[in-house]
Amino acid sequence: MNKITVNKIRCKKCGDIIESKSIHDFRSCKCGSVAVDGGHNYLRRVGNLEDWEDLSEYEVIEDENTIWMK
Repeated sequence: MNKITVNKIRCKKCGDIIESKSIHDFRSCKCGSVAVDGGHNYLRRVGNLEDWEDLSEYEVIEDENTIWMK
């Protein structure tokens, strides 16, 4: 299981790097082509797949006793 540590994308149209840092922290780039949301709770992307590059980072959780809820 992976834990989201950074929820970030780069817009390929305008070059903006946008990051969502908390739940419901919806951020869009300056040209409005892409957006990111979810903070460390979930990954939400808005826009065409070809218009953004994922820069998110994850922490691998190896503890079998940890339960993650979605």
